[in-house]
Amino acid sequence: YAWSSIGTSSYNGLQVTLRHPSGHGLTTTLNYTFSKSIDMGSGAERSNEFSIDSFGGAGIQNSWKPKLNKGVSDFDTRHLITFNWVYALPVGHGKALLGNANRVVDAALGNWQWSGLSRWASGLPFSVFEPGWSTNWQQEGMGVVTAPVKIQRHIVNGVPQVFAGNSASAINNGVYNGSPIRLPYPGEAGQRNVFRGDGYFDIDSSLTKSWNLPDNVKLKFAGEVYNVGNDVRFDCSPINLNGGLTSGTLGNYGGTLSTYRRMQFGLRIDF
Repeated sequence: YAWSSIGTSSYNGLQVTLRHPSGHGLTTTLNYTFSKSIDMGSGAERSNEFSIDSFGGAGIQNSWKPKLNKGVSDFDTRHLITFNWVYALPVGHGKALLGNANRVVDAALGNWQWSGLSRWASGLPFSVFEPGWSTNWQQEGMGVVTAPVKIQRHIVNGVPQVFAGNSASAINNGVYNGSPIRLPYPGEAGQRNVFRGDGYFDIDSSLTKSWNLPDNVKLKFAGEVYNVGNDVRFDCSPINLNGGLTSGTLGNYGGTLSTYRRMQFGLRIDF
């Protein structure tokens, strides 16, 4: 295992942004990116073949044919959509609703602001690995797909599984016959990142209000919710998805991309 500057990578993307300038109290921004990233390995510079971080183990299988490792990057995100908004609710003195409210009502119901941020990404790529060392003694080669393999997240005995139905068992049983996935031949690297796991999805939101007090003192309340829908997306990186062919836990997820719903509330005084 040695470092060399022979690696190549490329990124191409289309980025579209739509903005709604502040009008009637509402400001929004929608971003969409369609892209593709290709490289020969996505390992971070701090990593080596023994690394256990998300981008470790990026060694070249065949030193005489480095491009056999070429494939979409571990972080390739084909589609990415983000959306954010800030909305001054039309409630309170001088607003569309309760426009004639007295100070007490306005202090309780007026001048609230609702904002949020959401992100959705298509599935991230992953590979499956042989149980031996056909080409590189240090690192296992990647499996080669010879027949359709369906991806569908579901739960098996309480454990999230990436392959549809009982496909994981069928894959393991078929390895020795070469279908639907075969082991790489000596000299091959196998197919890198040909499968897609979960993508990311999250909505964060907040509700805030401030009060002007005497002597230029301001009181601000903020209620914030992270992962509003408590949506779960699983991590298909090598440290959280078992991609080992013939393994009894092939395709089992072991970690998530997102965290569970969290809420926090606070009062702040500026003086």
